[in-house]
Amino acid sequence: MSSPSESALGTTLSANEQDADLIGRVLAGERSAFDELVGLHSPRVFRFLYQFVRHRQDAEDLTQHTFVKAYQHLAGFDLRRPLINWLLTIARRSALNHFRAARRWEPISDLDADHTPGPAALAEQTEQTRNLWDQARAELSPREFEVLWLRFGEDLSTAETARICGLTQPHIKILVYRAKRTLAKGVKT
Repeated sequence: MSSPSESALGTTLSANEQDADLIGRVLAGERSAFDELVGLHSPRVFRFLYQFVRHRQDAEDLTQHTFVKAYQHLAGFDLRRPLINWLLTIARRSALNHFRAARRWEPISDLDADHTPGPAALAEQTEQTRNLWDQARAELSPREFEVLWLRFGEDLSTAETARICGLTQPHIKILVYRAKRTLAKGVKT
């Protein structure tokens, strides 16, 4: 039996082709295809949201909200673009709306953070990496941290990061440069 990532000829589909196939099946009324899309992309969306909100339950709720929004607007999705970029854009907007509704931008202390093992634990490869992202979160503005996370935590290109953040590529490059400079100063002292 062939996996969902293989065509009838047995050749492996690219991620975009696999997403396009699943989207076509969803739009044709196949509910299980949307479950496959969620299974493919929810860990990455969750990790992004968890880095953004730093609260496991909020990240889970926002991940679910992201996929509900995606499902509602799936017919309008441009199949020439990567689905994950669209999902991260929806996730980012959902997180911003979450903060606007809460009317707070208070950092959560390490003591208050939920450290329940789950998808976020998969994103934390080593103690050193965790410490670097914690340092970045503490020292950078929310915008600089978001851009740095998308570029290096999610390994997106400058163009993809710019599209998700609604900024120009030069603006993304400037924010990355400033963030790196700020973090370098913190290491030297």
